[in-house]
Amino acid sequence: MGRDVMGNVSDPLIGMKALVVEDNELNLEIVTEVLRERGLVVTGAENGQIAVERFSNSPPGTFDVILMDMHMPVMGGVEATKRIRAMEHADAQTIPILALTANDFEEDIRQTREAGMNDHLTKPFDMEKIFGALAAYAK
Repeated sequence: MGRDVMGNVSDPLIGMKALVVEDNELNLEIVTEVLRERGLVVTGAENGQIAVERFSNSPPGTFDVILMDMHMPVMGGVEATKRIRAMEHADAQTIPILALTANDFEEDIRQTREAGMNDHLTKPFDMEKIFGALAAYAK
């Protein structure tokens, strides 16, 4: 955690760079707005394939975290995570990837872990839980 000019502990989320992957346009808009209000720099992706392309084409350090919806057309979150983790990209093995899903069953949690995700957050969005999870992965 950094300190501001007055010596106070600053919010670790300010300036954090997030790739938010969500196929529901309204959900993407809401999450993006709330994260930006908290000080995060947000890049959106409408499905897993776009997320894989954005991550792959970005220089190391472009993103600090990925918030990944699980069920999307074109490519779902599990497949997108597996492809990201398999890349030669310098950040592919270390970037925190957090699942965003309506499914909170043991099988779903197992699938996200096996794909290489670091955390499993459920919908509807509880922004305080999301902020807490993001803070745990803040550099």
